[in-house]
Amino acid sequence: MSAKAVRWLLWLGLVVALPLPFYLVETGAVPALRLALLTGVVLAVIAVEGAQGAVAIAALLLGLQLLVYLLALWVVAGALARVLAALSPRTRAVLAAGLVLLGLAAAAIFPIYTTPFRTEALRGRLLEVLE
Repeated sequence: MSAKAVRWLLWLGLVVALPLPFYLVETGAVPALRLALLTGVVLAVIAVEGAQGAVAIAALLLGLQLLVYLLALWVVAGALARVLAALSPRTRAVLAAGLVLLGLAAAAIFPIYTTPFRTEALRGRLLEVLE
């Protein structure tokens, strides 16, 4: 696996599973993918009802946080890919895939995310936060 492919794989794993703090009406820790989903919902509301009031501010706050996190995670994934670049392509691929699978498994098993936008509980697992 090339170093570029390793970077993309690690970046996608981080986007899907790494808990990141967010700030809106409440605070929490969710993966960047959840912020992307929330941003999409707010933009859909703007498309249907217009950008009056707090909805435009919410879209701006969510969008800025998402952009900053996506860029920061790209830098982190690049640093990890550079560390793995010294290894053989096969070893690099196995380690990168293993790291991503381990992160996804931990996110699916343990309630590591905190979000006030869930009705059942404040803390949740990956699939619960993405519902």
